[in-house]
Amino acid sequence: MQTFSLNLWKQNISKSVSLLLLALFLSAQSFAQSTDATIAGKILDEKGEAIPGASIRIKNESTGFQTGAVSNVKGEYQFQQLPLGKPYSISISFVGYQTKIFTDYGLNQGDKLKIDAKLSVATTQLSEVVVSANSFVNKETERAGAAIAVTSLQMKQLPIEGRNFAALTALSPLQGKSGSFSGQRQSSTNVTMDGVNARNMYTTGTVGNGPYSISQEAIREFQVSTNNYDVTQGRQGGGSVNAVTKNGTNTTEGSAFFYQRASQASLFGNKLFPLNSEFNANGTPRTTNIDQKQYGFSLGGALIKDKLHYFVAFDRQNETIPFQIAPVFNALQEQNFGITKVNLDQVIATAQEKYGMKNTPQYGDFSRETVANAIFARIDWQINEKNKLTFRNNLTTWDSPQSVNDNSNVSLLESWTGFKSIENSSLLSLRSDLTPNLTNELKFQFQTVSRDYVVNSDLPSANIPRAIITVQSVIPTATNPNATQTRTVQFGGQRFGTEYSKDMTFQLANTSYLRKGNFNFKFGTDNMLTFLDSRIVNEMNGRFFFNSLQDFMDKKPSRYAREVPLGNPAVQQSLLDLALFAQVNFEPAKNVTAMLGLRYDATIFFKQGDPNPVAERVLSIKTNNTLADYNNIQPRLQLTWDVQGRQRDIVKFGGGVFSAQPVSYLQLNNIQNSGSMVGSIDVSGANVPNPDFVSYRNDPSTAPGIPKGASYVSTINAVSNNFHVPSIYKLNFSYNRFFSARFRAGINLLWSKTVNNYVYYDRNIVDEPYFRLSNEANRGVYVPANTIPANGSTDWTKGRKSTELGRVLTLESTGQLDQMAVVIDASMKIGRDGYFTISYTKNDTKDNSSFNCCVANTSTFRPVVDDPRDQTVSYSDDQFSDKLVASAATPTFKGFQLGAIFNGVGGTRYSFLVGGNKSINGDFVLTNDLAYVFDPNGANVPEAVKKGIQGLLDNADVTESVKNYIRDNIGKVAQRNGGVNPFYYTIDLRLTKEFKVSKKHNFALSADCFNFMNLLNKDNGISYNHGNVNLTSMVGFDQATKNYTYNVETGAGRKLSTAGGTPWRIQLGLRYSF
Repeated sequence: MQTFSLNLWKQNISKSVSLLLLALFLSAQSFAQSTDATIAGKILDEKGEAIPGASIRIKNESTGFQTGAVSNVKGEYQFQQLPLGKPYSISISFVGYQTKIFTDYGLNQGDKLKIDAKLSVATTQLSEVVVSANSFVNKETERAGAAIAVTSLQMKQLPIEGRNFAALTALSPLQGKSGSFSGQRQSSTNVTMDGVNARNMYTTGTVGNGPYSISQEAIREFQVSTNNYDVTQGRQGGGSVNAVTKNGTNTTEGSAFFYQRASQASLFGNKLFPLNSEFNANGTPRTTNIDQKQYGFSLGGALIKDKLHYFVAFDRQNETIPFQIAPVFNALQEQNFGITKVNLDQVIATAQEKYGMKNTPQYGDFSRETVANAIFARIDWQINEKNKLTFRNNLTTWDSPQSVNDNSNVSLLESWTGFKSIENSSLLSLRSDLTPNLTNELKFQFQTVSRDYVVNSDLPSANIPRAIITVQSVIPTATNPNATQTRTVQFGGQRFGTEYSKDMTFQLANTSYLRKGNFNFKFGTDNMLTFLDSRIVNEMNGRFFFNSLQDFMDKKPSRYAREVPLGNPAVQQSLLDLALFAQVNFEPAKNVTAMLGLRYDATIFFKQGDPNPVAERVLSIKTNNTLADYNNIQPRLQLTWDVQGRQRDIVKFGGGVFSAQPVSYLQLNNIQNSGSMVGSIDVSGANVPNPDFVSYRNDPSTAPGIPKGASYVSTINAVSNNFHVPSIYKLNFSYNRFFSARFRAGINLLWSKTVNNYVYYDRNIVDEPYFRLSNEANRGVYVPANTIPANGSTDWTKGRKSTELGRVLTLESTGQLDQMAVVIDASMKIGRDGYFTISYTKNDTKDNSSFNCCVANTSTFRPVVDDPRDQTVSYSDDQFSDKLVASAATPTFKGFQLGAIFNGVGGTRYSFLVGGNKSINGDFVLTNDLAYVFDPNGANVPEAVKKGIQGLLDNADVTESVKNYIRDNIGKVAQRNGGVNPFYYTIDLRLTKEFKVSKKHNFALSADCFNFMNLLNKDNGISYNHGNVNLTSMVGFDQATKNYTYNVETGAGRKLSTAGGTPWRIQLGLRYSF
């Protein structure tokens, strides 16, 4: 078990604490978003005049929480940051007037309830108003056009595969790819739980690395916010996911549950009916079974009524899940995977005979057994009427063997690693009513994360080099009996094997709301200090490249590359994220609410890379620059017009600046690759060492490295002098019409521009190409033509500015993104607990780099015409053009309820690339060259290439998307992300039946069907969405013409090889509750 360095603490703790204290001092009493729930209104008499000094008392009848206030000179009152729950009662009284009581209100996250009252002259009776539980009354005006909310009732009603609440973020009209909102990078999505960080600081996504980051039983509700200009919304680009956990009440409540997904439903060993499709997405029979079991319980109640409440939940998942590695057992599968069984068998036979591979299955159908646990506990203590203390703890674990493959087309089984993680979050929160007009909330979180990659048990635990073989297979088509496809096959080690990361985060935030006259102020701070101990070994195990199957059989690699650790490559570092913000809400005109705010964020990484005199001397690049940004001032504005004050027509305009938090992996790159911790080997031809894999398996230390005392060069990663974190400028205009208490419709116009997106650029490559390809629109090549052998394998080291250094990648803030969208949506409440909501989005997102995270080299995977430093703007990897999403639940009838989700996305993008595992432009990367689309009618185009391109256009099995992309780019280098994927949708259903056992005890059965249309017909519900497609493969270089030669990939765009999505599956559930 790795531990955090004490020296790291000693070096940075005093500096960090000083900055934290400064932030707290500046903020005085400040704010960290949590429930963001408010009740406000105005008290008038029968003449419509304000009643100052009226007494307002609110109480949560289920927990005993209560507080009070008096109306101001305008008769106005407001309660802020209230605990969520129901039923709330609001009592309003004034001497000489009848007391009015409002009952049965529920508070959800972000609710801004407006409860006005007209008091009559005193009578002997109270006046009571009961609100409808299933309506928009006073509930949706604040959220409309800014966010979507998913309640615990919806999580109960809607189909959720694997019971991971985060799956429902897909209901957001602005979510394209998973985790990406408004076309922004996934790493710019913030995640909070109970108002504190739940985002993976190391890479992207949530802190939890398993199937869920918290038990669904513990989630009360969550909100996806994309255009909320409140200053508490920070550390984000596209949006944020904010979840709130459950608490106990005065009533003892609990549940026990069991859910299962399996291949067959069975009873006492007897098979009853299938629960999964018997086919894979491409129509081939499925030969492995799935078995997923989820079970656990929840329990909540009062230890002391109205005073001390508890809630606990336990969730466990045991899963046997199938996965495939190139199951090429017939001609159709060979077409789909682009390699023949004969060739793949030859690879394995040679690997077993000459490279020491064990005689075990390496391709086909496999399964893995995974285990996940989630344990949640929460205590709420109502100390007195003015103070409430909350403690909650969330622990998750995840064990997933053989789940991480590599970046070759076919990674044989021994190259798959496992993954394990443990995450824990402890939160202490104190809410205090300091005065009738001042509410404060203090939060402290301690969070730890441990992640480990585990090498396959067939290999030494220390990992070994990997072999990557380029295999060309003759796979005839209907029009070309000599058609070929080229794939890369890998065995041996895996680039992530033996990696680990250990994170420890302290978060301190303080919350204050102040009401002064007609102004509501919000001001505060939110600060995180993170210590990281990480070991990344990407490319440190070494790679042997073989240009052909024959070369592999002859043990003749063409290249060997390795990043060689010069000692322990582990890095200890720390970072501090500071935030200060202030905001005021007021009414500048009748029925108009204004929100003005200012937020400031700073990000400071305390550790830098070591200085490298060579890099500074030859390229003027400093490797010990500090990764920090102190310049993130973010003004915000929002105007809300309630037309005629009827809460019927709501017009909103908002704008502001947001700053997205960078992932810590970036600075890990820069520290480790300053030139003092890692050396580089990259040799070709006769200099390549003998690939003695038998020796490596017996003793991993025998893998070729840097001989003792020998000179070496290093790969350099460095931070540029002018680094800034991404800044996102947003504007939106929305109009919502509440036609009744149960029906709403609206339109939302959105615009955003991102600057300072981070990206790595290769700075040790010559400025101009050595020559240009006359038959490919004069695209440039950055190595001399006379260094390129007949097989076309370029040597990137021949195109360096300085031979004293290897690759030099600098982290710069030159990325940009432009996004526009229109969203039309409508919602309807039906009956007691039914609803329907639908939205349509038209979106356009363009950028000059879609680099998200993490290894610096992956930033240079961006497809280019020639210059890898090219910054031409084109459609983003995160682009989608159309999205239609709908969800609904019927009112409960005799215990039955049906829920449904329709989710369709179209217009995602992909690029045509050159295959063959070689570099066209001569840079380091073998997979970033955009393909030139040869004209099938061109006079100087080789006949085989003409036939190949025309064959794709004539082939009925090739998707229209690929054909259109070809037609639009004939005679040109294909445009980056010029391929347009079709619209693809799924329909998921959930049917529940609840049985009342007694007054408070219930038993429920449920059945979720995912991809219901595929259940009706196995050809429905299948996507034909492409990732990047290899249109051609480079097979040689002609020194006479100084042009490359190509084969057309005849399998490009075939429907069966493109078929994706997951066929239908059913999840059954049993649940007992009381």
